[in-house]
Amino acid sequence: MIPNMKKLIAFPFILLLLLTSCKDTSKNYFTEASPEIETMRQMIKDYEAGNWESYMSHYVEDAKMYHNRVNSNPRSIQEAVEEHKNVLSQMRSYGYSTTENQTVEMIIDSKGTTWVSFWGVWTGTFAKSENTAEIIVHITSRFVDGKIDQEHMYWDSAPFVLERIWVENKIENKLTDGEKINPAQ
Repeated sequence: MIPNMKKLIAFPFILLLLLTSCKDTSKNYFTEASPEIETMRQMIKDYEAGNWESYMSHYVEDAKMYHNRVNSNPRSIQEAVEEHKNVLSQMRSYGYSTTENQTVEMIIDSKGTTWVSFWGVWTGTFAKSENTAEIIVHITSRFVDGKIDQEHMYWDSAPFVLERIWVENKIENKLTDGEKINPAQ
């Protein structure tokens, strides 16, 4: 009977050991408030203000930028800024809609990698045509030591293509300045 008693006493300790060793130790984490999210929000503000030095300060020097492209042939942060400047030179005004129409969230995935995602509505008015555009933008950035080292950004570029067509047609057809053709209609 004593050998059974030893088994009975040992059973709770073995059960406790099994329960504590089976604990989920993954680092998956989701939040809507973090220093990385604030960095993303400040980066958006710097973009809107055209404050390119401050904008670039949120990235590591050799950050990989995938803007409307898959994981091949990334741009550098300097090339991405030049692209932004080129696109924005066509605009009379631009910016993201109010924060009510924005979502920013952070996850730490099962590998311990920190990602921040932004969804927002970019609005702009083209300088030459006065046509307006509203474009949904998605940005997902990987953070390392508080800075962005990889960024994936996607948006619909059709309004810019249509604007180029509109401007070329206006020049070819010599429309008067008072005439308006909205290629989006």
